[in-house]
This record gives sequence, structure tokens and C-alpha cells, in this order.
Amino acid sequence: MGEIPSRPLFDVRLWFAVAILVSATARLSAGQPTATQTTNSPPQNTTVTARKTLPVDQLPATGKADILMARGEYAAAISAYQQSDLKSAIVWNNIGMAYHHLFALEEARKAYQQSLALNSRFAPAANNLAAVYYGQHEFGVAEHWYKKALKHTSESAVIYCNLGTAYFAENKMKKGMKMYQKAFSIDPDVFSPTRSAMVEGGGSREQRVAINYYIAQTFASAGKQEQALLYLRKAMDEGFRDRKRLDEDKDFAALRTTPEFQKLLDQENLN
Repeated sequence: MGEIPSRPLFDVRLWFAVAILVSATARLSAGQPTATQTTNSPPQNTTVTARKTLPVDQLPATGKADILMARGEYAAAISAYQQSDLKSAIVWNNIGMAYHHLFALEEARKAYQQSLALNSRFAPAANNLAAVYYGQHEFGVAEHWYKKALKHTSESAVIYCNLGTAYFAENKMKKGMKMYQKAFSIDPDVFSPTRSAMVEGGGSREQRVAINYYIAQTFASAGKQEQALLYLRKAMDEGFRDRKRLDEDKDFAALRTTPEFQKLLDQENLN
């Protein structure tokens, strides 16, 4: 199924305070739909023709559940999935995602664990279980499960990004930045404010400042000035005021020469 939109980083005030969910059937390799990409369509368990011609209530349980998930009707989707193949790791992962969007984290955790009990190498469930622990501020446990997810999938910008977020939450700033750079090298659009499927988590103001600043740094070093300015503004909105750091940071050397950068400083009273 396509990724399930929730509170994304775009209108967001916090990139780092979200837990990204990987779809049950989304491919996790670079260049394939990932958790920051929404397809806005249900899984392909039922044919397009069947979805167009049959009322939802007449579809097989999994097809019905997939459509209910795509509509954001999570409680109804859970009920439908529970009438489908409960020996499927994919089904249990989807049940977990539905609970996750309802902020029922304990129920989500149990569903992801059941998914992994059925298939211990199922990376989406490991990623999503990590997201639960992240949402509960158990950042070290989240880090463990993100690493597990990476063991059982090809290069995934989303999971590297999630692992970086966990590192930032643990104040492991250098490791967090390294994971963000890795994510960006796999998919330059991983931080795009127009793509996402996330569930909001938590974090301190200081962490939000740090993450938005590091994302700005990543964009600036890649020559993407517009995106760098966007995340610098987010960092400033969260309280970043270190003008000296801005002046000395080599990644912002080219950006500092632009009128847009100077305008941002004026607007934020940092001149």
C-alpha cells in the first residue's frame, strides 16, 4: 500500500520530531517509493478494475482494509485486516500502522512485533517498531531497531534518515549528521517538504533547532540554496540565534553571498 500521510515535515515545524512509517508493500531500495513518498493509493492486493467496479464492502477483507487505510479510516481498517490473513507479516504491519496513526502506540508495538515474529527479516515492521519506541522517547531502543531494519533491506534513505533522527535525539550529533548525509546521498529529495508519510513524535526545542540546522547544512553543501534557506528559517523559528556560527560555517559560504540570505538575517534581526 502507499504510504499513509499524517503530520509531515512540511507544514511542519519539526522534521526530527516525526516517526516515518514504511509501507507494508513499499520497496525500500533507492529510487523506489519510500516512507517520505506518498502514493495516495491502496496496496495492489486487489486489481484496479475490482476497486473501480466493486463497492468497498464487497471487496476481499485485505482489499477493503487497504482502501480504508488510504482514506484514513484507521479503526475500520484494523477491523477489516483482522478478518484477513493473520499469518501474514504484511497484514500485521498494516494493523500496526493503523494503530500508529491512532496514536495507540502499545497496540502498534504489539502488531509490529507480531509481524516480526512471522518474518524476522521484514524491514518495514522493524522500522515501524523503531518509530514506536522513538515516539515513546526510548531513543536507544529505536536506534537498535532502525539498525535492524537496515540489515534487511537495500539502501533506504528513509531509514537512514530515521536513524539519524534517533541519533540527534540521543545528542549524538555527529552520527546524526552522518546518517542524514547518507540519506541525502541516496535520495536528494528525502527532506523535500512536499513528500511524506509520518506520525508525529516528540523532542525538545534544542533538538528541533539542531536538526533543522543540520538539514539546512546538508542542502547548502549540495548547492540547494532555496531548501537550505527554508530549513535555516525553521531553525531560527525554533530559536537558533548563533550569528557567529552562521558566519563561520563553511557549508554556508556560498549561501552567505546571496541577497536571500541577507534578507533572512534582516527578518530574523540577526544583522
